[in-house]
Amino acid sequence: MKMPLIKGTRVDSGAEWRDSLPVNMVGFSQSVGDWTGFMRSADGLTLYATGLGQDRGGIWSDRFKKHLRVSGDSFIEVGQFGDVTDLSGILSIPGSNRVRMDNSFNSVAFVANGGYYRWDGSVLALETSPVGAGDFIDMVWIDGYYIFTDGENLWNTTLADETVFNANERAGSDFAPDEIVGVGRSTDNKLLVFNRYTTERFYNTAATLFPLSRIPNAAIPIGIVGTNAKVSIGDGRWVVFGGGKENSPSFFLMSNAYQNISTKEVDSIIDTYSDYELVNIIIEYRDTRDQGLVICHLPRHTLVYDVRLSQKLGEHIWYEWRSGTEPWRAVNGVYDPRNIDNAASGWIYGDKQGTNIGKLDSTVCTQYETAVEWQCVTPIVKAGGVVSVAEIVAAPGHSAVDSDVVFFSTTKDGALFGPERMIQRGNSGQYQHRMIARRLGDYPRWFGMKLRGLSAGVFSVLGVEINEV
Repeated sequence: MKMPLIKGTRVDSGAEWRDSLPVNMVGFSQSVGDWTGFMRSADGLTLYATGLGQDRGGIWSDRFKKHLRVSGDSFIEVGQFGDVTDLSGILSIPGSNRVRMDNSFNSVAFVANGGYYRWDGSVLALETSPVGAGDFIDMVWIDGYYIFTDGENLWNTTLADETVFNANERAGSDFAPDEIVGVGRSTDNKLLVFNRYTTERFYNTAATLFPLSRIPNAAIPIGIVGTNAKVSIGDGRWVVFGGGKENSPSFFLMSNAYQNISTKEVDSIIDTYSDYELVNIIIEYRDTRDQGLVICHLPRHTLVYDVRLSQKLGEHIWYEWRSGTEPWRAVNGVYDPRNIDNAASGWIYGDKQGTNIGKLDSTVCTQYETAVEWQCVTPIVKAGGVVSVAEIVAAPGHSAVDSDVVFFSTTKDGALFGPERMIQRGNSGQYQHRMIARRLGDYPRWFGMKLRGLSAGVFSVLGVEINEV
């Protein structure tokens, strides 16, 4: 009997069947023999540069061909070889919250601590906000305008000058009496206004008081809980965290319509937070050749939604990533298209725990040379007899050290797992090594297995295959 590892099963203290999310692992839909996919330890992090403070956001500017970040109270450039240059000049950028960044043909701009900062390629300036505006919380560049929101109104710079706001040029988002939480740009160049319980679309009509006009009948009754609770995943789709007026917050896939993509297990994690904590969620997207991962940073968890594997399998696939006992430490990912350190292009991340600026590295599963634990669980299957042999079907020969092992334990009920046993992964280069456990015992009704490891070397596993007597 073949048992996959993409989504495990457990029974909680309330006698409910629950998913068991893979920890520090990702899934792939590659067929291997008669297996339809496999699990792999999540990519590691290697030190690329050292910032000047807490990382608050970053962007790659195609206009200037530069990797730019806000680090602590400084605006920095991160060079191709990890050198850091402070571009702040005489300015200091107060606050500690994540900044909202975008760029135009002429500049890179961001909102920090309520202010509008603009870098023209040489000088960083704090621009004057329009009369009557409150503290800006979000921004986007669209059709030659920088569009800002202060939570109540939308404000725009002029086409002629990105530093000028014309008097009384503003608009609201009044489909419902809820505050504006954020703004974004769709793939067809429309303005998306994310309110707390609704989302509206605007298009460029060159109107007098505000250049963009609301599209009739295009509102969606789903909003977001916080400014960073949204991310575009391409093809006109967004993943957002929020909901409607009468709904508990949840994760949604939104285009012209919306679909709840949370699972019962994900919702049970959300239920451990108050709404005030959930306002600070950060959602970002990492698109590689074979994966599309939505990374959701909650205060005490990092949950990852696998867009492409979910589409392939027809069910919602989630993981949890950790750094030791803390949530995954990387944040504010930027794809840098240069040859980084004379190597390939890659994803560069800030850090929640310090000033590290790290590079995502698929050749290791360590985080700054510290090994992290991975874990996955099989579904509970009906056994009804003695399980004589269980083979962990993996890709051997990739151990970082010769003493690498996999810990496994089994369950007869989905609630309690027995003592762990060790099994050798096989030394580096031993590609024919098999991981086989024998004489596992009697399982009158149910059988399940948990796998766990702690290693610097990457680990790929197809699943578990058991034989019953």
